[in-house]
Amino acid sequence: MLDQFIFATNVTAPILILLILGIIFRRRGFIDPHFINIANSFVFNVTLPCMLFFSIASTPLAQSTNIPLLLFGVLSTLASILLFWLLSLTLIQQDKRGVFIQGAFRGNLGIIGIALVFNAYGNEMLAVASLYMALIAILDNPISVLLLQQKGEKPYRNILTNPIIIAVVAGLMFSRFAITPPFFIIETGQYLAQMTLPLALICVGGSLYWQDFQSHHKEVIWATICKLLIMPFLGTVAAIHLGFSGKELGLIYLMLSSPTAVSSYIMAKKMTEHGMLAAEIIALTTASSTLIITLGLLLLQISGYL
Repeated sequence: MLDQFIFATNVTAPILILLILGIIFRRRGFIDPHFINIANSFVFNVTLPCMLFFSIASTPLAQSTNIPLLLFGVLSTLASILLFWLLSLTLIQQDKRGVFIQGAFRGNLGIIGIALVFNAYGNEMLAVASLYMALIAILDNPISVLLLQQKGEKPYRNILTNPIIIAVVAGLMFSRFAITPPFFIIETGQYLAQMTLPLALICVGGSLYWQDFQSHHKEVIWATICKLLIMPFLGTVAAIHLGFSGKELGLIYLMLSSPTAVSSYIMAKKMTEHGMLAAEIIALTTASSTLIITLGLLLLQISGYL
């Protein structure tokens, strides 16, 4: 029991600490909204692509392209969207349904999901997690556009110019043809890559405001239940029945359990009148996620699935 508890807390505690530090740093004036916006842009455009590229490029292609795992990720995402759409028909006001469904299924895989997998399994599963995250990102953006019903938007243009997708594709090419960059390029890239998770998590923490919990109680609570309980529970049970176990099952659970993506607020604010609802969903799912994920990991460990 103690070993299982230590494993679970080792995965989630560093993330919780960095989120709390982000809140403290903002309150002490070490960081502010302007710094957070610039840092988030730097992470998205530079450090995270570096981390993903070098992780995939240095991993044999056969090891990183786990087709059954990637296929499960796609199908479980699509099934979750359908389930939450059906649920929203009876629970959520019509003009808020798109924001609710996006908040319920769209996880922060690029930062918190990757961080959870890295804390649990180190570099061994990082390349697989990077591909999983990139594939789900290709689904998330156009589906979110359709849910939020923005006329004239061209979601696939955003995909083709997305630095994360570009980094993953480039990493796959380098891995496929066994291309090794010069040592000084690798070292420079690793320096940038090592900045990604601490900087990004501190910025996520710095973006959390307690007043974000005050308004849309019903929608926010239901979206949080869907994102942190229903989606990972049903997905993990399905994965177990399909024969996934060990590190693969752990990756599935951690990715499905990731709190709502920060980018969902940006899209909701731009395309709807309910940006604050998206912000509240992000705040509550992020604040609640570490405790729930810890308990989920502990249960999976005790049950012998991990």
